[in-house]
Amino acid sequence: MNTDGDLSALLQGWQPGLKTESGFNRSVWSRIEAHQTKEGAGLFPLFSWVERLAVPRFAAATLAVALFGGILIGGVQARSAQQDRYLQAQNPYMVQPSGR
Repeated sequence: MNTDGDLSALLQGWQPGLKTESGFNRSVWSRIEAHQTKEGAGLFPLFSWVERLAVPRFAAATLAVALFGGILIGGVQARSAQQDRYLQAQNPYMVQPSGR
């Protein structure tokens, strides 16, 4: 049975016997890149937006816009509901507008 020392010495002394061509790494990376561009071509705009959100300032700006938009929309809806309740209190027989 091998001990840790024997295994380390065996691993350090091991050399791969595989010989590669001179442009092997370049050809492998070019095939990987070609496959990735072909595969992600349809969803590229979506992925570029998601990648931008990884940058803290873009993420913070997006969060601020979403928060401000939510508050704005909520305030408009609340004001509209408040107006409806006031008008209903003034005239209980009033028919509500169909647009709301």
